[in-house]
Amino acid sequence: MIAADAPPLLDAVGLGKRYGGLVAVESLDIRLDKGRVLGVIGPNGAGKSTLIGLLGGAISASAGRIHFDGHDITSLPASERARSGIGRTYQIPRPFLDMTVEENLAVAQFSLSPFIASGTAAAERREILDRCGLGDAAHVTARDLPLLRRKRLEVARALALKPKLLLLDEVGAGLIDSEVSELIALIQSLKDAERSIIIIEHVIRIVKECCEDLMVINFGKVLATGPTTAVLGSDEVAAIYLGTSHGAAARTSTSVAPRADVVSSIASTEPLLALDGVSAGYGQARVLHDLSLSVMQGQVVGLLGSNGAGKTTVAHVISRALPITAGRIRFDGEDITRLPAHAVATRGLAHCMEGRRIFSSLSVEENLLVAARHADAAERKARLAHVYALFPVLADRRNAPGTSMSGGQQQALAIGRALMARPRLVIFDEISLGLAPVMMDRLYAALAELKREGLTMLVVEQDIERALDLADVAHIINKGRITLSGPPAVLRADERLRHLYFGTEE
Repeated sequence: MIAADAPPLLDAVGLGKRYGGLVAVESLDIRLDKGRVLGVIGPNGAGKSTLIGLLGGAISASAGRIHFDGHDITSLPASERARSGIGRTYQIPRPFLDMTVEENLAVAQFSLSPFIASGTAAAERREILDRCGLGDAAHVTARDLPLLRRKRLEVARALALKPKLLLLDEVGAGLIDSEVSELIALIQSLKDAERSIIIIEHVIRIVKECCEDLMVINFGKVLATGPTTAVLGSDEVAAIYLGTSHGAAARTSTSVAPRADVVSSIASTEPLLALDGVSAGYGQARVLHDLSLSVMQGQVVGLLGSNGAGKTTVAHVISRALPITAGRIRFDGEDITRLPAHAVATRGLAHCMEGRRIFSSLSVEENLLVAARHADAAERKARLAHVYALFPVLADRRNAPGTSMSGGQQQALAIGRALMARPRLVIFDEISLGLAPVMMDRLYAALAELKREGLTMLVVEQDIERALDLADVAHIINKGRITLSGPPAVLRADERLRHLYFGTEE
């Protein structure tokens, strides 16, 4: 038992991180006692990865203090924090691939205790490997491990540092249900009275079964904290995930239809874009499973789902930035499954990527002109005029560096750059990521105008209500599969929607 008046193991106060004009974490407090397990969840872009970087030392804080085990560690680098008792894992396992499993542990072990006796070190490694279910893989090269065992190795390497605080970053990413069950059993086995654990996770089942307490963050601030069951049952938390927290009355309605002259010009009954039985992933992580969807010319299709559901992977698959392992993709009747990304772009498919990807060395106008470099001077001028009419702030800042603007203005620039290619279809991937509601309203008003002009769009979004206001039809993706589809009114009335977002579906 821990004394009631015992100081917390971790006490972070007023924690903040800014990247220029972007606030990633703001005035965030965390207090964690010994032996407790805290979950941290939040929408995509809420600041979860920044938070774990701040605690682990990979990211330096712009504000606030961090006290750990009675010491101020705010200015300590990651290596010193590891030696003081903070171990962490990474969402994508990072073992030394050409070393054996045991050798990977030895690296962590000797970085902590370089003069440890070889016999003692070997015994400690065996105990950790057995505990993590890797006792039979000690001499297996890390490169030959499947994904779940690599994640076990990631945990084992962190345990080799003898942590008082273990930070688990998205350990469930890319795993199927049976593998998640094994991972939950491992995490539960790590609980003891002296070690605390923080789990940053989008697989809600892991949070529900492993965490006593839960913190929800949004826009870098704490939205809710308390016992896990109570927090997950909160309507306010559900509203953040479903995009209803800002309220329908506060939004600028974007429920629009294409102009009559545009509708009359759309006569094709064949889809402009069609995915048929597509499967894909990243290395060993399986993300999409037998996924099919189509987009008709002039249609706005929403692809919606919680963080980690596979939405961005779909976007990368369509633009051919990511290869597929099964299925095929057709664009305007042509099979583009094996085409490279640049060839797909020349056929009229543009991808406004998550994260904006602004060229920092170019001005606003130069960023725009990159996408129209093959057009003649008159055409480039016409395209610029169209973008500047849609986003007047870009015209005002045309000579400023592209990354000197606010986050919302940079997102407007990313949208404008996609439009400069005069595409037949644009994938808009998480354009609301990390933006204040008023700026989201402005961007979605611009998308509404593009819909009136007849632009075909696939809107990949976590904010359900904004996307449903705009879309003609929407698909809900969960665990790499489409689980609900239909017009916005049908989806809004479906009681399964909230359960899919919170992992409580049967």
